[in-house]
Amino acid sequence: VVRDRADFTALAQANPQKVRDDLINGVRASLGPDFDVDKHFTPRYMPWQQRVAFVPDGDLFQVIREGHVDVVTDEIERFTETGVLLKSGQLIEADLVITATGFNLTTLGDIDFAVDGQPVRYADTTTYRGLMFTGIPNMALVLGYGRFSWTLRADLIGDFVCRLLQHMDARGAKQVAVVNQEDQPVTTPVKTSNAPPFNPGYLLRNAQLFPKISKHGDWQRSDDYLVESAEFPHIDLDSPTFSFA
Repeated sequence: VVRDRADFTALAQANPQKVRDDLINGVRASLGPDFDVDKHFTPRYMPWQQRVAFVPDGDLFQVIREGHVDVVTDEIERFTETGVLLKSGQLIEADLVITATGFNLTTLGDIDFAVDGQPVRYADTTTYRGLMFTGIPNMALVLGYGRFSWTLRADLIGDFVCRLLQHMDARGAKQVAVVNQEDQPVTTPVKTSNAPPFNPGYLLRNAQLFPKISKHGDWQRSDDYLVESAEFPHIDLDSPTFSFA
């Protein structure tokens, strides 16, 4: 499954129009000729510019085809006492509304951190592999994959942190921080994401607040499990990247 997902992502980056056409044609085949796929299932972006929703058994399309589900594609004007008013003027009556979009992504849940009494501004830091930050000692972030199972990367980070803690014990260290010694330009994560650019609104709206990354492999967050699963166990904890005290 991991290899299939990696091959699919690579194809989407190399030939996004073909992948887009194949996906939409698959939806057309599932929903039949009378359904308006162009309106309801044709996004404005290419595959993996935003996350791809997988429907392995086609169950969603089956219930739509059988008339058990109505699909309405529009933008929300506002909520009303009885439902949702769309910009087209259509009012959808609703007993329950589940919001699944429109949020703003934050770093570490917008929790306020301080180092030596000074507030941490993540935009002033550079991230080491998307799990540690310059200037913030003794902290690691468990951030999973967007294109693979989230827990695959969580497991890698858990193993790395355990190894790092054991290394600190062996050195008698109480503190560890990462130091970016590479002469590499840094930028926001949106600028250097894998092509095609990953551009969901929840990321773009707050991109200026996120930690910086660089083009160097150690100082950007990879989204490739096959690469990281080979690299993480061999990270040299005695390299100048890690500063112990």
